[in-house]
Amino acid sequence: MVAALTLALLGLLTQSCRRTPAPAPRAETAPTADTARAAVLAELGRYYDDFSARDWNAYTSHFWPGATLTTVWTPPGAPVARVMSLSVPEFVRQTPQGPDSKPIFEERMTGADLRVIGNLAQAWVRYSARFGDRDSVITWKGVDAFTLMRHEGRWRITSLAYTDTPD
Repeated sequence: MVAALTLALLGLLTQSCRRTPAPAPRAETAPTADTARAAVLAELGRYYDDFSARDWNAYTSHFWPGATLTTVWTPPGAPVARVMSLSVPEFVRQTPQGPDSKPIFEERMTGADLRVIGNLAQAWVRYSARFGDRDSVITWKGVDAFTLMRHEGRWRITSLAYTDTPD
């Protein structure tokens, strides 16, 4: 009987001295693929809104420092087209000769193909554009190919290559 009581007492002591493991620290959860895609699309929607509004401070905020905009372009008077790559500040400095040169300027997303892996996203966005004045508005369609990176919870553009598409 003493042995049984001793075993019971040891069992109780062992059970009460057992430490319960501390809960593991909660890691910051990565967004799901659907929430990441939604966040990228929302960022791109804001980009087109700010671009069409010609709010150049807001427009610039969509890009990481060092981002580039690249297209094939024929400068006025040049005999051939060339690849032109600009920094965001260089692009904004040239807006008086482009989007700011006419009262009507608008570029709107009409569709997007997205790929998101971790903090990297690529988006091929189809857009339609309008440019001109009350008496003459030209329209065209094109594709913007974006590369975006997420850092500290924010998606921003690292590069943008764009081209018009044939109708």
